Amino acid sequence: MDIRQSAIGIACSILLLSGGAETSRAQEPLTVAVAANFAPVLERISNRFTRQTRIPVQVSVSSSGRLYAQIRNGAPFDLFFSADQKRPQQLFKEGRCEQPMVYVNGSVVLWSRRQEVCSQAGSWQRAVRETGPEKIGLANPELAPYGMVTQKALVEEKLLDTVQDRLVFGNNVAQAFQYAASGATGLSFIALSLAHTPRGEKGCFLPVPEAGPVAQGACLIRTSKHRKAAEQFLAFMTSRETASVLQQYGYTNKPANLNPK
Repeated sequence: MDIRQSAIGIACSILLLSGGAETSRAQEPLTVAVAANFAPVLERISNRFTRQTRIPVQVSVSSSGRLYAQIRNGAPFDLFFSADQKRPQQLFKEGRCEQPMVYVNGSVVLWSRRQEVCSQAGSWQRAVRETGPEKIGLANPELAPYGMVTQKALVEEKLLDTVQDRLVFGNNVAQAFQYAASGATGLSFIALSLAHTPRGEKGCFLPVPEAGPVAQGACLIRTSKHRKAAEQFLAFMTSRETASVLQQYGYTNKPANLNPK
C-alpha cells in the first residue's frame, strides 16, 4: 500500500469515527421536566416527536414547585414545562433559562369516580357541600399551581372553612387524581386534562370556572447540552399536529412569550 492509499484509509477511519460520535450524540435523550397535569399529554407529544426526529425524550414528572427547586439546584434538564407562569419567569430572571413562553392554558375540574355525584349535584359548589363527610383531594397549593388556584376559588366561594377538615393534599395534581380514582377520597380537584385520560373518563367531572384559566409556561434551560433538539421540541409544540392532541385533553394552545415582571 502506498503513502497516498494509507492517508486515504486513515482519513476514512477518522470520518467514520466522527460520524459515529455524531450519531451517539444525536441519540442522547432530551430531558424534559414536566408538571404532573401535563405529563399524559407530553408523553403522546414526545412519542410523535421522536418518531419524526428520532430524538428520544426522557421525562421527569413532579409538581412545578419541586421541579423548579431541582433546576435551581443544578438538575440537568433541557426543558421545563411548568403548570404556571411564575416559576419559568423566576428562572429567567435568575439567568437559568431562556425567555419563557405560554404553551397551554388549562382548567380546573372537580372529579369523582361516581357518575351520580355529578348528575345529582350539578355544580362543584353543591358537590363539596353535599358529599360530606367524604374526603376531598387537592394538590398542595404551595407546590402545585392547580392547587393554588383551586384554594383561591374555595376562599372566594366561602367554602374553604367548610371543607378544610376534609381536604387531603397530594404532592401534585396527579396524586390528587389518584386519591379519587382509588377511592381514598370521594372527590378531587384536578386538571381537566386528567379527566380526559382513559382512567379519568370512567368517572365524571364538574367545571370550576371560578379557578380561572391556568396559563402554563415553558422554558429552555440555559445549561442544556441539547439546545438544538430542545428548540426543535418547542417548535413542535406549536405545530397543528400537537394542537389536535392538546384539544383532546381540554387545553387551549396559543403560544406566546412571557415578559418578566
